[in-house]
Amino acid sequence: MLRQLAIYALFPLISAFFGATAFAQAPRSCTAEAGEVIKGLPLESGAVTSIRYERKLNPTENGPAVLGMRAWVRLNSCSGFLVIDMTRSCFVRQSYTRGDCSVEGVTRY
Repeated sequence: MLRQLAIYALFPLISAFFGATAFAQAPRSCTAEAGEVIKGLPLESGAVTSIRYERKLNPTENGPAVLGMRAWVRLNSCSGFLVIDMTRSCFVRQSYTRGDCSVEGVTRY
């Protein structure tokens, strides 16, 4: 987390050196957007055990290096995950559950 904060603190310097496009290609952390999704779900207080954020990297050389973010939410009621899939601008594309997790109103895979 500290390393991430240090990188985000360097964005103004990176932007000045490489231009605005380098700054625009760096995704935000999307924690606020993922938090809003979690708050909007019918989960009991204390249901979230942990949240891990993962960058969705572009496998090709064309386009941005990072395509978006994915939040892997561990719930204490199951052994799978609630997954929140977001774009680079943190727009929530979809939410779904994996493993034996089930949340009302969320697609289960």
